[in-house]
Amino acid sequence: MKPPPYRIIHTTCHTDWGGLEKRVLNESLWMADKGHQVVIIAPENTPLLQKAKGCGLKRYPISFKRLSAISDYSRLIHIFNQEKPHIVNTHGNTDSKIALPAAKKAHIPCRILSRHISTPVNNSWYNRLLYKKLSHYTFTTADYTRRHLQEVFNLSDQQAFSIPSGIVEPATLNPKDEQRRAMAAKLNLDPNTRFIGFAGRISQEKGVDTLLKGFQKAAGHIPHHLVIAGTGDSSFLSRMSELARDLNIENRVHFIGFQENVWPFYRALDCKILPSVFEGIPQVLIEAMYALCPVIGSRTGGIADIITHDETGLLFEVGQSCELCEMIIKTIDNPGATIERAQNAEQKMKRHHTIETMGQKIIRIYQNHFNC
Repeated sequence: MKPPPYRIIHTTCHTDWGGLEKRVLNESLWMADKGHQVVIIAPENTPLLQKAKGCGLKRYPISFKRLSAISDYSRLIHIFNQEKPHIVNTHGNTDSKIALPAAKKAHIPCRILSRHISTPVNNSWYNRLLYKKLSHYTFTTADYTRRHLQEVFNLSDQQAFSIPSGIVEPATLNPKDEQRRAMAAKLNLDPNTRFIGFAGRISQEKGVDTLLKGFQKAAGHIPHHLVIAGTGDSSFLSRMSELARDLNIENRVHFIGFQENVWPFYRALDCKILPSVFEGIPQVLIEAMYALCPVIGSRTGGIADIITHDETGLLFEVGQSCELCEMIIKTIDNPGATIERAQNAEQKMKRHHTIETMGQKIIRIYQNHFNC
């Protein structure tokens, strides 16, 4: 039975363009394609709001700053009363603290707090208010995070749901060797150069320093170059460039900035590494696995949910550059086993991590809520 059209509002205080923002946009477009009405509320001139505009989605700019919290709260109540959504889903720390009280004040019938990262949440009185009183449901991207929140706030299986991000499948994937050669040409390297890589926000919590140290230890055993795609704070980027120089690997490390189309990047790699300190289920990992790119990840949060060691990828302990080095060498030196893991990972992504799978799971939760 086809569900009735829902009116859905998403809020986020985040200003970057990463997995969280990509998920909000992809979910919104999927819902709109199914006939539901979707509104996105985010800070003005952010990539998410600009892309939402380009896709024809309705949107409102709100800063979600501490100094503007009272005026933001009042404006949200006005928007909620005007739009009359069935569902409000908040995606960031600051916007949740403002939008959930406003949604309750406006009598929104279904209020959701989405938690995208795996950092621990304290059992403070205000967090209890957010998770137990102001929201009907908590959505997480990882089972690890769901279990943690259930334990901390005594949430039932009917209150907390793990809904991993679903990718929008590309129409085609170019041959790997073609993309590898294109990468080499882009970097003015020998066409036979091979690559391992990282994609994501370049920051301390993403473990980029561990990545560089692990690569330095492996560099004497493999011929590969390390390609780092993404953006971050300029001071941290400078520190990582300096670290590459200190480790004497600067000639084999390439910072290539943000990549709008990540599929050619993944196809160019012999291995994608995600060495995060904290993580939900990262979109970049799902995409790489779908693209038949072998993966290595740190044993934390949702990474350990999605990578089964020696079956769909390889895991190492957070911050352990020596162990990361071992996993890199194992990946490169054993191509048969590596290809088998990549094929297992691709099949898992196609079964469980497409936008259709994610969207249908969310729709079932909406239906159960409004049918009760």
